[in-house]
Amino acid sequence: MIPSNIFASKGAVISALATILLLSFNENFVVAFTPTSTSSAPSLRITPIVKLSNVKLYSAVEDTTPIQSEPVSPSMSLLEHFITEYQQSLEEGSKWATEFGFAEEGEDAPESAFYAIFRAIRQVDAKTSNADGSSSGEKLMGLRGTPMYVPNYVLARAEQKHQNAFCDFFHFPHLAKALEEDFLDAQRGSTNNRKGWQVAAVSQPTGSSFNDARMTLPQVNAALEAGTVIFNNIGAHIPRLAGPTLASTDALSLPGALNMYVTAKGMRTSAPPHTDRQDVLVVQMEGAKRWRVFTPPTDGDVKPNADPFARGKGEDSLPLHTLLEGREGRLGSELLMDVVTREGDVLYIPAGFPHTTDTVEESNDVDYDTSIHLTFNIDTHVWDLDYLAARSAALQRNKVKDALSPQSENRYVGKVNQLPQNLRSQLVDALPLEFLDIIPSENTDFMNGVAKQLATKCNLVDEATGQSAELSEASYVEALERIHSYGSDILDVHRDMYLAAVEEGRLRKAEDAMTAHLKKDDGEVTMSNERMQRLSLFRVRPFFEQIESLKKDLYSWCASGESIAQESAASSQLDPNWQFTAALKVGDEVEADLGGAFFAGKIAQVTGNTYNVVFFDGDRENGLERDQIKLLNPPTAADEDEFDTTGMTPKEIKRMRKKMEKKKRK
Repeated sequence: MIPSNIFASKGAVISALATILLLSFNENFVVAFTPTSTSSAPSLRITPIVKLSNVKLYSAVEDTTPIQSEPVSPSMSLLEHFITEYQQSLEEGSKWATEFGFAEEGEDAPESAFYAIFRAIRQVDAKTSNADGSSSGEKLMGLRGTPMYVPNYVLARAEQKHQNAFCDFFHFPHLAKALEEDFLDAQRGSTNNRKGWQVAAVSQPTGSSFNDARMTLPQVNAALEAGTVIFNNIGAHIPRLAGPTLASTDALSLPGALNMYVTAKGMRTSAPPHTDRQDVLVVQMEGAKRWRVFTPPTDGDVKPNADPFARGKGEDSLPLHTLLEGREGRLGSELLMDVVTREGDVLYIPAGFPHTTDTVEESNDVDYDTSIHLTFNIDTHVWDLDYLAARSAALQRNKVKDALSPQSENRYVGKVNQLPQNLRSQLVDALPLEFLDIIPSENTDFMNGVAKQLATKCNLVDEATGQSAELSEASYVEALERIHSYGSDILDVHRDMYLAAVEEGRLRKAEDAMTAHLKKDDGEVTMSNERMQRLSLFRVRPFFEQIESLKKDLYSWCASGESIAQESAASSQLDPNWQFTAALKVGDEVEADLGGAFFAGKIAQVTGNTYNVVFFDGDRENGLERDQIKLLNPPTAADEDEFDTTGMTPKEIKRMRKKMEKKKRK
């Protein structure tokens, strides 16, 4: 059985078969990604197909691009581990699918396989990470990660089926139905592989009515003639796709999203070369698509303001011919994989790895009109769940100047890209995938371990930049705890959003069964006002408003002032008798000794070495000595004014503070 990823002209097929027949035959293999050849274009690319034990086969791909002279070999052991974990996670996926009503007890559902494949990613990542959050050996995710391609039949064998659970799950008719019964939005991608990937709206409203504003199937078909049609966050909009998106979110314990890409057959460039902020898992739903995946560019010192997770997008160009120059070229990038995904195949691409796609087939006997694939986004970098974000939060919270501070809100551009490459990759690594699974107060060893890793990375940054943050480990723990709280809230909002879409799908199914007799002769769906209010356009909006609110809360916390950890450290350095010796200022909460009894009040005025106190009932006591006053809260560095407040009233102090702040801004 020739694996489904092999495609070639007649001559190439004959060469491939001749090579295969020379070797031991065994179907139990998966595709490795080691382009090797010494010839130049046009040529035959020979790619090892490595068996899970010891048999090696080869596939041939005719290509018109230069062949890389030096091979690159991502980890086969990691891929074997992934497939083993997938098989072992299927039972857990089945229980999950039953719990959420996707299948009856003992039955199989595609959603269970989606859960299992993301659980496998989670397990592989956990077993390549140490208890303290550091990594050992090979990595799956991020700039130091490992791409993987797994064909349909390998997953089917793990499931003990003829074809895997992803086949036949979502085809073009499902999209047509979704366009008919909902209000969807999409963009069309550009196709110039020399310029950055840009998008434009597929449709514009043609009138003021609801139907005039909706995107239609003819508009999508027209857009397909010019480029790939992109449906972002489609898992929150189409109920059929909400189940797999919820499965990925629950299996990983991470907020994630699902995009869908639809491309006509014969598109020479369906996506120009680009990188993504997310680690992505691609599942081919219909048709086929060729993927070329490259190692991350190493030109950060030349283009520091280019986001490594958004190369080849917008104004940044990542031309294909420069990627194909190889390790010694301008980008320092090298071709890792050149595969074709067909229905049921799975492809994993770490964040920051350039890739480009097309739907040009050498063989005319491949029967499909459109290529549809789902891209599941593992959104660690999007939701501040990486070490760089944690470092930034800790520095902001402690009001320490960041040596890597970018000129924009994007922390992935600027000086961070001028760090040594390995250090930059470590700094933008995602926090451990189990980070949101634990309860910090009950897992202090884990949190301290991650904080230690964060502190180590920050110290390396200090050495590389010549600056010193001088933060305590407690400051890093505090920042991680706040990010944990924020990430957990973001995760909950995503789960609720996908559950709402799942429930909407079940409600529509019940309504359709009850109102089938009302369907018009032309098949058009009759939509009630009540159902119209439940369209995804309206259903999704409140969830994104919650997300925006949570983001603002996190940024406000970071900017709000000195950390609890530093306040505690400052308190530990105070005079043991600080309550009666520390300097007082207007507004301090105190207790004053009036003949042997202490009464609560506030400092109203400081005059030399004496103090005026106003009490809770409005009474005042003037001219008290320092040893008659007990300070209730320990002073911090932030409490100290940069001017002498002796003899000043509260209003005068307030005016002076404003004057000093204005002077600082100048």
